[in-house]
Amino acid sequence: MDSIAFPIVTTSDTQLPLFLTSVGHWDHQNPVSRPEGFDCYQWLQVISGEGQLILDGHNYPVNPGQAICLYPDIPHQYQATSESWELNFISFDGSLCHSLLQQAGIIQSGIYSLTDSEITMVHLAHLLTLASSELSYISVECSKILYALLLDLTKYVYTHNDHAQQNVLRLQPVMQYMKENCHQSITIDQIAAYAGISPQYLCQLFKKTLHIRPMEYINRERITRSKELMLLNPSTKMHLIAKESGYEHPSYFCTIFKRLEGMTPEQFKKSHGLHTS
Repeated sequence: MDSIAFPIVTTSDTQLPLFLTSVGHWDHQNPVSRPEGFDCYQWLQVISGEGQLILDGHNYPVNPGQAICLYPDIPHQYQATSESWELNFISFDGSLCHSLLQQAGIIQSGIYSLTDSEITMVHLAHLLTLASSELSYISVECSKILYALLLDLTKYVYTHNDHAQQNVLRLQPVMQYMKENCHQSITIDQIAAYAGISPQYLCQLFKKTLHIRPMEYINRERITRSKELMLLNPSTKMHLIAKESGYEHPSYFCTIFKRLEGMTPEQFKKSHGLHTS
């Protein structure tokens, strides 16, 4: 059944990092033409049927499992190409919209495929229920669901960069190995041997996927470990913290700590109300 809700958006609501301006469901989407674009972001997700998006003079087919994302003020048209074209849709705005969409790989208006469309459909249905209710703080509650939806797009929108996600999955056991052994003296060769790849390819994989070198990742794990040790064992001497974190030389530990944290280990302890040792 067709349904639509327009939550009241106050001046205060527009200060939220994300806010909903409309949400709805059409059993059959009628043709839409906006030569001047629309003033908010839009997400239109296909449930059934087929349609097309006309953008920059090009026609793009839109099918179930796909969605249209439209940035504000971008001229566009969309229409059904089958007898019925069922959609769920939202329009939204806020200071976080652009960065969250970019994070999800939605860098411009267009058609995006979903690896799990049910997850996002649940969020859209929840938004429609909330926006149609008379609950207090509807805008805040909708903002929370909208945030969850946009974060889930990071996981479920298929982009041409999905090989990066495959690389992350490939590196996960390696990163776990590094975390579990960062307190020891481990080398690139040992890590590469564990991963079953060459040291050169390991470095390439880290730089391409995480944008850091393997040893830099180890340093981050070691510094994280050192912070945990300092907070859990505040009386432990700093040279022992360094050693238990994988650093033989306390001075080198302090250098790395300050580079990554912007403060010395002693300053870190003080910032947490602990006495230095």
